Amino acid sequence: MTNRLPLLLRQRDIAWTELARRTLLSHGQLTRLRVRDSNPRLAVAQRVAAALDVPVESVWRLIEPWPR
Repeated sequence: MTNRLPLLLRQRDIAWTELARRTLLSHGQLTRLRVRDSNPRLAVAQRVAAALDVPVESVWRLIEPWPR
């Protein structure tokens, strides 16, 4: 899983505190989202993506596709 959240926040000049305000996520949840390989629950990922007005896939992507 690739986490692009820190990059997106920098590109949009959005502080982590602003993301917290927009998403109502706790400090602990936001701390976990800062990690490069974070893998949040779908509900959390959707809240973050909605706060940034982007699809979830723009924030978190699988490094490799699932095997068939």
